[in-house]
Amino acid sequence: MIKWGLVLALIMMITGTINTISAKFADVSASYGADKCESFRRTFYHPFFQAILMFIGESGCLVVYHLTVVVAKRKGEEPQVAGEGFKPYFLLVPALCDLTATSMLYLGLSLTYASVAQMMRGAVIIFTGLLARVALKQRFERHNVLGMFIIVIGLIYVGLSQTLHFPGDSAAAAAGNKDARSPMIGSVLILAAQLIVAIQMITEQKYISQYDVPALQVVGWEGTWGLISSLLLNLIFYYIPQFPQQISSVISDFNQDASVNMSDPYCNESNIKDVLNHLENPIDGLLQVIHSKQLILASVGLILSIAVFNWSGVSVTTYLNATTRMIIDSLRTILVWGFGLCVGWENTNPRRIGYELAGFVLLLMGTFIYKDIIIAPALLKVEQWWLTRGRDGHETLINPEDGSASLGTSIQARRQ
Repeated sequence: MIKWGLVLALIMMITGTINTISAKFADVSASYGADKCESFRRTFYHPFFQAILMFIGESGCLVVYHLTVVVAKRKGEEPQVAGEGFKPYFLLVPALCDLTATSMLYLGLSLTYASVAQMMRGAVIIFTGLLARVALKQRFERHNVLGMFIIVIGLIYVGLSQTLHFPGDSAAAAAGNKDARSPMIGSVLILAAQLIVAIQMITEQKYISQYDVPALQVVGWEGTWGLISSLLLNLIFYYIPQFPQQISSVISDFNQDASVNMSDPYCNESNIKDVLNHLENPIDGLLQVIHSKQLILASVGLILSIAVFNWSGVSVTTYLNATTRMIIDSLRTILVWGFGLCVGWENTNPRRIGYELAGFVLLLMGTFIYKDIIIAPALLKVEQWWLTRGRDGHETLINPEDGSASLGTSIQARRQ
């Protein structure tokens, strides 16, 4: 059982990493779309269309859930179902939160580094904790406050790595790294997305605890509602003009691209502007994917990875525990970061990397402290070592019935 749990943990880490890398890989890929100008390959910029792909993957979890119910019935076992009174539309609000947060996340990811985007997601602990305190009246323990404080310091370090000018930065290096066009704006968008995620988690907790809804069913229904909502949202965004800065950036690339076949009637500024002048053009996004093997690979990777990631995450919680799931989700930042450095997605200035590394360590430490993984277990081990020392210097077992109320006893009671 433990071995299978470790296999699931490995699957979760790999698919979680693939999910972030696939989204960023799409953002740095280029193709032609509805403009039909085959000689001009423009960067894929469709954050709201990417949300559709993600919700396709999430909605697939509902199919997996129903398969588990069928398998359980064939084995003569009682399937895990939601409590009486649960209605799928209860999850519409968290689905809308998921849609908003996902769209902001992909928009931010297109503007900043993949590793920074992954690190900034650690802010969800702060927002969730504060909302739980206000909405659910949950008390803060000392380790919660300390963990949140350290996480804030870590986020500041990550933010400074994007805003400070370090010796060694040059215009050439900045121009060469066009995969992160506006890191600071991207980071702010991702931070704002985490606030929406926190609202989603608090809302989910209400319904899951009240109706005991299986996690896969929650993810599946949220994916289904999110898919419907994102399709409607893309339709609305099609009739809203695009930001002029985004259009100007693409037109500038078009005019500077010497490989453009200007004799092609489709290759002109007017035609390209018509295609781009939509806040989201899902038709253009779909055609860009179809016309690029890289984008097909990134899109399939995004859909499959989000589905398997959610399934494996739920399974890890079942076979191991929720704490292990949280640790894996934090550690995959290292894989995203390492991949980004290898393929040139990250700024390689040593001092900037140092700030990012310090921020990551603080975020990881703050998360562990907030989740009570570091301080309480350490105190418990020290106390057990001290209390189990016999007169001869050998360790002995504590008798739980000796009437002593130790710190370790209180810690164990609180953690169960």
